[in-house]
Amino acid sequence: MDDRWNAFMPYPEANVGHAAAGPLSGLRLAVKDLFDVTGYPTAAGNAMLLAASGIKTSTAPLVQTLLDAGARFVGKTNTDELAYSLIGGNLHFGMPINPSDPDLIPGGSSSGSAVAVAAGLADIGLGTDTSGSIRLPAAINGLVGWRPTHGSLDNGGLRPLAPSFDVPGFMTRSLEQMAALMSAVGIPAADDRPSSVLIVENIFDTIEEDVADGMIARFRSAAISVREAGSISSFNLDELASAFVTILQKEAWESNRSLFDRRPQAIAPDIAARLLSGANLDVGEVREARRIREHFSREIDRLFCDDVVVALPTLAMSPPKRDATPESFAAFRSGCIKLLCLSGLSGCPQLTFPLASAGGKVSSSLLGARSADRMLMTVGKRLHIG
Repeated sequence: MDDRWNAFMPYPEANVGHAAAGPLSGLRLAVKDLFDVTGYPTAAGNAMLLAASGIKTSTAPLVQTLLDAGARFVGKTNTDELAYSLIGGNLHFGMPINPSDPDLIPGGSSSGSAVAVAAGLADIGLGTDTSGSIRLPAAINGLVGWRPTHGSLDNGGLRPLAPSFDVPGFMTRSLEQMAALMSAVGIPAADDRPSSVLIVENIFDTIEEDVADGMIARFRSAAISVREAGSISSFNLDELASAFVTILQKEAWESNRSLFDRRPQAIAPDIAARLLSGANLDVGEVREARRIREHFSREIDRLFCDDVVVALPTLAMSPPKRDATPESFAAFRSGCIKLLCLSGLSGCPQLTFPLASAGGKVSSSLLGARSADRMLMTVGKRLHIG
């Protein structure tokens, strides 16, 4: 394989069998290097973990499900270190190259899986999404991305970051491929339709006015009932993002404390600093953040009792260049978390896709009730994307 994009980890090739026929037959599968695959190590983007990994003798159940459905494994992909970033960089293994614009970041942490699909090296990009690691690189690379309902897919054989947010997820080039994936992993086909699509004012206020207007116009033209609301919660987006980051940092520290304690210098300085932020959190801060999450989750449940789907932009701002300053990366991450945290805090599914509008293609998303993954697909198809 000619991997000029640095999408894949440079592992020696091992034989990974797959079913000769099935619903995913003919589709190539790229797997984020957080999932165990027989015959390969699992590094999670960290050189010390790679050295200690050894060759795995079992395959993560979700990966095996895809293989049994006929998908053909083509390699393990690059990831941000410990899956703890949204940028796509890695001090140890390098940053994958964005095929559509090599000057821009590819987005992370499922950077390699996104780039593999965008570059035509794979058809299915298996990744994980904790704070946006499927949705953000899908948006930057012009892909369809699916963050499933939290807990709906098997996460065995997957290295955790923040378990109460972690979700295995997928990226494809089309809705048709994503629909096939949903069926293959046990999300039954359905023709459920929402009563309306909800446009939330304070969410669309986070992006440029002309882009927001174009996206909203596209939703209104899709023969779907559209209604508006001022906000999605009694909490503002900054409060929700702060609560999300607090819980994320606490759980990320707990997941990686043993690695940090053994050899902190084996972790990139920026990742280590974020881990230490979680170590230094006050008990009261974490308790308050979890209270906000519980309250928000109840509000979202009440909202979705009306059988609505929430439309939102995937990103709050344009991606920075790959050689941007650390401060630019931090500002981008912070800005995008305000929108990306909604799915994480609620546990609800989100479908991300390129949406044609007056200004070209932008990445839009649909957020739905828990277990309403197929409803999001139904609405997405009515918007004529893919």
